[in-house]
Amino acid sequence: MERREALRLSAAFMGYGLSGLVFSSMLNGCKVDASLDWEPVFFNREQAIFIGEFAEHLLPKTDTPGAKGVLVDRFLDQLIATTFDAKGKEDFNRELNAFQQRCKNQYGKGFEGCSQEERNAIFTAEEETEYTPAVYLWGNKIKEEGAVSFYRQLKGLVLFGYFSSEEIGEQVLNYDPVPGRFIGCVSLEEIGTSWSL
Repeated sequence: MERREALRLSAAFMGYGLSGLVFSSMLNGCKVDASLDWEPVFFNREQAIFIGEFAEHLLPKTDTPGAKGVLVDRFLDQLIATTFDAKGKEDFNRELNAFQQRCKNQYGKGFEGCSQEERNAIFTAEEETEYTPAVYLWGNKIKEEGAVSFYRQLKGLVLFGYFSSEEIGEQVLNYDPVPGRFIGCVSLEEIGTSWSL
């Protein structure tokens, strides 16, 4: 059975509990263009370089693949092109350009041209920006979230793209393509906490 068909059946069994965005992205995840002459669909060339550098700085290559190694930049290009509406795309572009302009105002260059120390300083400043997350009770939003910065939005997309990639799901996270019997009470020390779908 192919991955695409397995995901379709899983969603059917779950009553299509996945949101449209996540489900669509999962099904289209295998369509990332891995060719050397890749051309972005949504981003222009400069934006694509920025997204790749941002993602790689957030999730650099260590003993596990980095964000660029699993093509997160290409995944995000495809995700935004196919799932964001016109206003969402316009807002994303505007915020991306504003983020880059702040980097240029501070360091005289875009994020992709900054040194490791300058990138760390940018990330630290963004992380220190106050943010109030939405509050949910039994799946219902009971308190609206504060304004989400471009940095936090992009960070969330990068993390989603990274941890939903096939390579990370199968080689880094614990992966059991055919789950066995249900065991209701197991010590986390015994099985670990990092599991793929």
